Parts: sequence; C-alpha cells; structure tokens
Amino acid sequence: MSNEEECITKPFPDGESYEDVKTRIADFLAFLKQNYDGKHIAIVGHKAPQLALDILIKGKTWKQALAEDWRKTKAWQPGWEYELE
Repeated sequence: MSNEEECITKPFPDGESYEDVKTRIADFLAFLKQNYDGKHIAIVGHKAPQLALDILIKGKTWKQALAEDWRKTKAWQPGWEYELE
C-alpha cells in the first residue's frame, strides 16, 4: 500500500484523510443540489476535492481515482465537468 493509499482513511499530518474530504464534498454537493439545482457553477479546488468528485459523481473507488489522477497520467486539461443528478 502506498503512502497515498494509507491516507484514504488515515489523516495527513494536521489535516484530513481522503474519506474526510469525501464527506465534506458530499455535504457541499447536497448544498449545491438544494440551492443551485440546474445551474452551472465553477468549483476551484485542489487534489483531494477533485478526486472526491470523481468518487461521488463518477463512481470511482479511491484506488481508481488515485491511479487515474491526471497528475500521474500527465493528462491535464483546461477543465473537468461534473454533473449532479
């Protein structure tokens, strides 16, 4: 298991685990659904929130999201689209 995979459930020093981030992002998505349903919004974030979106919206596992992360695959693009249903 990589250090990154350990942080799925174990918090980073003085921080959150990936699961903690996923919970926070799930709450944020519920807020968006309730208050901005059907509207386009922009979200600016860092690695863990983006990977949490891959899990919550695209149905990936943490291991998939970490392995397919654009930072590892060098597949950067000028934006990512996620749609709440």
